[in-house]
Amino acid sequence: MFCADWSSFNERISHLNDVKEEFSKRGYIRIDGFLQPDEVQQILEHLNRYRADVVGRLPKGSVFYEDKANEDSIIRLEQMHLHDQFFKDLAESGVFNGLVDCLINEACNADNVQWFSKPPGARETPPHQDGKYFMHDRAVTMWLALDDVDEETGCLYYVPGSHEQGLLDHYKTDVLGFSQALIEYPNEYKEIEEKQVVKAGTLLAHHAYMVHRAGSNASTHRWRPALGLTYWAKRVYQDIELITAKKEYKQSLNHKLASSDRI
Repeated sequence: MFCADWSSFNERISHLNDVKEEFSKRGYIRIDGFLQPDEVQQILEHLNRYRADVVGRLPKGSVFYEDKANEDSIIRLEQMHLHDQFFKDLAESGVFNGLVDCLINEACNADNVQWFSKPPGARETPPHQDGKYFMHDRAVTMWLALDDVDEETGCLYYVPGSHEQGLLDHYKTDVLGFSQALIEYPNEYKEIEEKQVVKAGTLLAHHAYMVHRAGSNASTHRWRPALGLTYWAKRVYQDIELITAKKEYKQSLNHKLASSDRI
């Protein structure tokens, strides 16, 4: 079965209005068992194919390496839907497409499909807001677990309600793939952050201004793979100034990473 034939999100979520209310109040949702094991397996198989057949011809900025000399050390893939039909179909399928429209009450487009894989020994992902990278808040990031994730491998942590505080101050970091971090992560955040220990197939979705982080991977042999799907409100693309600034920031960042031989 192709992903275009999978059941839509409204068949997978029994109480959509409750989910929308939770997203509005807390800034994120969690849907356990959103994908079935065979669906997760199909994504993993296409990931393996993508790495074998597509990665070698991708432009710079689309592949991030832990060690570029080691082709097996890929830790992040970007804009997969622009380079492969399966991931384009996945992003546009009723499984995901349309859910963000419901959550933020706006018509949206798929802006990015990413693969994250935190390797054994990887550092923590610093606290941040995706909206700092997006340069706006009319977006939602979906994070789909492709394997079981626990504290050892570096699960996510959300600060519920933090999306209502707007965009907070960040500073530039040297963490590959996460170039921005909150200047302050106060104790009040640490006391209420919610740990996301999840099974493969669990879907997390968070507001662009949701404060979140991920722990380090303390395992000696377990990677932590996940798929990210980002959707932006369609009207954002009409803001030429924003789109230009975003493009310039990405070009600058890619130049820095390329000079350090990380992409």
